[in-house]
Amino acid sequence: MKKLIADLEILKYSTYLTEALPCIFCIIFFKKIITKDIKVFFIYTSLFLFFFLLQLYFRYGLHSYPLKFLVIRINIITEFILLGLFYYYNVRFKYKKEVLIVASVGFILFSIYDYHVTAKDDFRYLPLVIQASFFLVVIPYFFYENMRYSLEKPVYLLPSFWISIAFLIYFSGNFFQFLGSEIYEDKQFIDLSNLVYDVVTIIKDTLLCIAIVVNNSIEKETHKPNMPINFDLGF
Repeated sequence: MKKLIADLEILKYSTYLTEALPCIFCIIFFKKIITKDIKVFFIYTSLFLFFFLLQLYFRYGLHSYPLKFLVIRINIITEFILLGLFYYYNVRFKYKKEVLIVASVGFILFSIYDYHVTAKDDFRYLPLVIQASFFLVVIPYFFYENMRYSLEKPVYLLPSFWISIAFLIYFSGNFFQFLGSEIYEDKQFIDLSNLVYDVVTIIKDTLLCIAIVVNNSIEKETHKPNMPINFDLGF
């Protein structure tokens, strides 16, 4: 049992480390971040890391759960807005883009209301459930559009594909534990939820790093100098 607890602690701290990797990769390949959607993704990874470190400080440094929960809520709102903006630049039809804008505004208003009616030393998972539900609809639609309308190159050569796969796994893998956390409070369920969250998060962060590497490869191909044409005229 002690070994299991130690392994879970190692997994938790490994998750803390992997949460920083997407931002680090973005910084390493910063010069290759030129498209609007990847610029939004870079802003997302930077703000996510900032809020993540802040919540760790409030938890382990100041031992203030109200401040920690406040930062988490701000992070969730920021994540929803920036992911919505990311897909705003990746979907084709104007009225679908408008849905993303309206959904972001609605989510902000709901999150403010939910924070107002919830005890400051408590955290509700309902905003996470709503966020996961929304993007579990948006991401499959993004795949549908790409398979139907994008014929220039295979979708797996696009960074947006790997980013979408990462968040599809993350939201689908955590949806039921977010939902269950609103209902169940026993320690066994919490431990299992934490285990699932850590594993899914490590997978998500790994795929986000792959997305940045793929983006770097695309930019190299785009800026590759044209090969000189060798005209053999027989001289």
